[in-house]
Amino acid sequence: MNANHDVDDRVTNALSALPAYDVDPARAAQILERCRAGVPARVSGRMRRARGIKAPLWHRVIEPALVAGLSVVFLAEVISRALRLEGF
Repeated sequence: MNANHDVDDRVTNALSALPAYDVDPARAAQILERCRAGVPARVSGRMRRARGIKAPLWHRVIEPALVAGLSVVFLAEVISRALRLEGF
């Protein structure tokens, strides 16, 4: 046996000594109800497209354009600083 096996045995023994707790059925029902109520509000993009629901203009066009623009500005600044450090 190696040291890892001994550690695993000690951890397993310690875990088996812990008491097992079960969720109160009323609490479990309440949590399940809240989860089911929240699911329709967070439909994934793939499901939306399958249902024929288009994303708003902001998500389809403006956000990607904004991210691309900021990325170009960031890259230009990095290149500019690198050239200044090299003396160009």
